[in-house]
Amino acid sequence: MSSPSNKQPQKAHPERQIKPAVIEWQPDGSPYSPVFDDVYFSRAGGLAETEHVFLQANNLLQRWRDKDQALADKEGKNGTFLLCELGFGTGLNFLACWKRWQQAQCKHLRLHYVSCEKHPLTLTDLTRALSQWPELAHWRDQLLAQYHDHTAGCHRLVFGNVTLDLYFGDALTQLRSHPARMPVDCWFLDGFTPPHNPELWQDDLLELIASRAAPGTTVSSYSVTGRVVRALKSYGFSVEKPPGFGHKRQMLKASLSAEPSEQVAANAKPQTSTNKPRPRAVVVGAGLAGATTAYALAKRGYAITVIDAAQEVASGASGNPTAVVQLRLNRQQDALWQFHLHCYLFAQRFYHQLDLASEQQIQWSPCGVLTLNSAYAKTRRRFEPGEFDHYPNHALAELTAEQSAQETGFDLTEAGLYLPEGGTINPKATTEFCLSHPAITVQLSSRVDSLHYEHDQWHLLDETNQSLVTADIVILANSFGIQGLDVSERFPVNPLRGQVSLIPATEISQTQHAVICGERYLTPANNGFHCVGASYVKGASDDAISAQEHKENREKLGIVGEVLALSEETPTQGRASFRGSSGDYLPLAGAIPDPLTPSRQYGGTRHLQSSASDNSVVSRLPGLYINAGHGSHGSVSCPLLAEYLASIIAGEPSPLSLELAGIVDPWRFDQREQKRLRKQNKAG
Repeated sequence: MSSPSNKQPQKAHPERQIKPAVIEWQPDGSPYSPVFDDVYFSRAGGLAETEHVFLQANNLLQRWRDKDQALADKEGKNGTFLLCELGFGTGLNFLACWKRWQQAQCKHLRLHYVSCEKHPLTLTDLTRALSQWPELAHWRDQLLAQYHDHTAGCHRLVFGNVTLDLYFGDALTQLRSHPARMPVDCWFLDGFTPPHNPELWQDDLLELIASRAAPGTTVSSYSVTGRVVRALKSYGFSVEKPPGFGHKRQMLKASLSAEPSEQVAANAKPQTSTNKPRPRAVVVGAGLAGATTAYALAKRGYAITVIDAAQEVASGASGNPTAVVQLRLNRQQDALWQFHLHCYLFAQRFYHQLDLASEQQIQWSPCGVLTLNSAYAKTRRRFEPGEFDHYPNHALAELTAEQSAQETGFDLTEAGLYLPEGGTINPKATTEFCLSHPAITVQLSSRVDSLHYEHDQWHLLDETNQSLVTADIVILANSFGIQGLDVSERFPVNPLRGQVSLIPATEISQTQHAVICGERYLTPANNGFHCVGASYVKGASDDAISAQEHKENREKLGIVGEVLALSEETPTQGRASFRGSSGDYLPLAGAIPDPLTPSRQYGGTRHLQSSASDNSVVSRLPGLYINAGHGSHGSVSCPLLAEYLASIIAGEPSPLSLELAGIVDPWRFDQREQKRLRKQNKAG
């Protein structure tokens, strides 16, 4: 263990610190906030208040049905209804809205519900608060099953054709960090009373509401504070004050019949409408990255062709028998910490739902993952007690040697970091299930040699320059294969060989129930074998099984192999494949920059704001995206980045803030090259 003097201090970002709500329970069972001196819902009936102030006032049921019918009349096109809320609170509005949404039975319309909350209720408090409405139990239980994340930023929860984005943190900060991609159809203003919670009623926030509005946008609230009414009128809203609920004489109801006033015209406007015809999309690569991306798009109504050079899907690293879903740890509470944590949390939710949908075909097992301190011995500094306190308790626990033994049932004699909700999947089965979606067509034994853009479409060509497929949108998810294409060859994604070994289980090791990681991971036995992995070999090109790598895998189990009484003989069964590892060991996901004109506007290019400090606009090749370079963490990063790509392609709100999107933006490599050349020119 390193000495305490070597421990690096935490650099916690204040906007990443989330304090849960302080709740006092009233005699009638309702929650009360002593901090804001206000109740969470009307004592006259919280559910009835939601119905009156929000659902009826915005005429939601009829609007959903009308919009869905309009889409059906346009040859079955698909669209999204975007609803934003200030003040998630107990989630009562969301549950009531979700229940009403299902009554609409929309076939072409999806509901996207964005809700901001600075002080979220704990899972225990939320469960108690919602228990008084048994008529919402069906929807409540689904929400509670996914709700326990309380770190700052956007947490995306998906419930079929309903998406809930929970923005934890300051509402204005969170909304600004997630640029508008489509107009907001409806706003619920449900923060605590303005005198006690002025942040949720400030002028800047009201201006943002107006900037994201379009003709037909509606707003409602229990509050008729004069300043809010005047602000909405100044932005072009027609404001009414119909009777309120319970003891409240009036409530607020507003709508926009024309474009917002010139006062907000300079603000960023939504870039796209999601009610346009879905273009045809092609995903290059039939591994986990490509399959999850195609699946996310298919759920949004796209027709997808997945094309791959191999003769079967998941021919690369995605074809391994087991993949470990574990959190990539960061000692500092920075943007990278937030990115890795949110990938991990979303992956858990994704695999849980996919396992249910596939009837356990993907073999998701949330068995827990224990990483022993010795795993850090040669490549990283061992951890100190308390060094990872910036992680939520449900995500990570620091265990003493005694606790490690207690958790695993084996006397491992080492402290460790335990991920109680980590686990394993079968990546090949996961890939196969995603690609079985009826909107996805798989085209194998088809190597894409080049891409040509003509007449607003991409033509994917083989080595003889013959067209394989034509599409409006192309996503390159072919791992290190991107370096064989001229549009993406500059991105440093290289093959990194890895071999997993299958070791026969013993009577003792059969009782292992959690993944245990030393310098190699050991999964619980499945069909009589443990999976051990994986080796890291740079510069290799042969995928033949290596006896030497089998030997190294077994030896690097260290004390784990001894305690579990595993055979010391070199394994003979396993699988070798190649991961696609990027130059900075982070994935690439996003629209591909124009390599010829990285700083000027390019005809037909979709212009996306970059995360650069100078807020420059980067020219992007039209309809061309990438999702590659996941390395050995693809089981964790693929689901969220697939969701991210599908969202920006469909023009929906992104699950990643500008800052987090910048971490995976392929433009970062162009930016670094530009800086290198400038430095070189100055030196010359």
